[in-house]
Amino acid sequence: MTKTPWGDAATLRERKLRPGRGTARDEAERNQRERLFAAMVATVAEKGYEATTVADLVGLSGVSRSAFYRHFEDKQACFLAAIEAMVGPALKTLSAGPEKVGVDGAREAFSSFIELIVDQPAAAKMCIVEVYAAGPEGADLIDRTMRRVEKAAQALLDQMPDKQGMPEEIAHAIVGGIQKVIHKRLWRNQVDQLPDLVDQLWDWAFSYPVPPGPLKATRRRTVKTLPFEQRQALASPPERILRALAAVVAEKGYPDTTVADVVEKAGTSQRTFYEHFKNKEDAIVAALDSGSAHMLAAALPAFRRAPDWKHAVHDTIEAMFAFGAEEPEYARMGGVEMYAAGKRALEQRETVTEGMEGLLAPGYELKPDTPPIAAEAVGGALYKLLYDHVNRKGPETLPHIVPVLVYVTLAPFLDAEDAYEVSIG
Repeated sequence: MTKTPWGDAATLRERKLRPGRGTARDEAERNQRERLFAAMVATVAEKGYEATTVADLVGLSGVSRSAFYRHFEDKQACFLAAIEAMVGPALKTLSAGPEKVGVDGAREAFSSFIELIVDQPAAAKMCIVEVYAAGPEGADLIDRTMRRVEKAAQALLDQMPDKQGMPEEIAHAIVGGIQKVIHKRLWRNQVDQLPDLVDQLWDWAFSYPVPPGPLKATRRRTVKTLPFEQRQALASPPERILRALAAVVAEKGYPDTTVADVVEKAGTSQRTFYEHFKNKEDAIVAALDSGSAHMLAAALPAFRRAPDWKHAVHDTIEAMFAFGAEEPEYARMGGVEMYAAGKRALEQRETVTEGMEGLLAPGYELKPDTPPIAAEAVGGALYKLLYDHVNRKGPETLPHIVPVLVYVTLAPFLDAEDAYEVSIG
């Protein structure tokens, strides 16, 4: 995201430039696009992406409807183009390569990036939070952007003698943890907290030692996933609706899912659906809650049986991701699709991640100088690994990444050898 004059409706009205006889065509068209981008930022900040209309954009920007459609096919195309225009210069800087700026230069660039988010929260929120509401195209845009950030992070780690050979999954997890902390502050309108977290996030990111060996389990747990119909047959009517919703969302994405799709998948009626849920949003929040409750029911016994804290972390993560393999629809919905499901769904996600933060509290007793943000950032790192793995390989293979997940969780609190031994089982 780059410094722009976008994001505030009052400023936008002052900037209107209506092309006249003396305005070059290229300049006029560039100005129209900028005003439409600014209108998009301001309107999405006020109403959210889904409620924003082309009428809102042309009304606020002063660009005619015909001119809008000369530039963009629809609202989504304008939205994605605005995000690309904002993040493009930052990505260009990343492409220069960390080797040209060094660790100190990268630290300064990170601080400047946080300052930019604080200075322009509406634009940042659109790029980092609202982008998922634009469907698969929005998710693809943010994924491509984050891959470039991850590549730069890996190059930066490779410059540091004690970080050379860091597995790429850990570099990706670190970027995901930072992204999650920023994401949370943006949608909760708490960006003023970010400047105080810069040092903590930087210290956490570089607290990871290179694992002493490959992060592969000495024994691989096999999880058998029962067919969807078989699991549905054992469920209550509300649970059948929730699992059907998860399955449809996993297939079509939340924005394109309809109640009609859900009841058809569940083999029930719309009347039954509305007896239990007010609308689609109410149902997905209930589905996330149900999935989380079942996951915790599977994980808590593993936590309680463990001989000590570090093995409790391992066994809990193993049980949680085994549940994800057993219930792939819930795993995809909770790990990937929920980003597009609105604020209530994000709040439900926070309930789960804050529970994980509580699980890590004993780690601070072992290593009191661990940055306080570590527990929250680790939660984001685990979500990043879940998101990537589900997208690339599917939920059924989630148990395969347990060693990486455990190492990412424990390494800020233990020495490398200890964290590694627990991770590989």
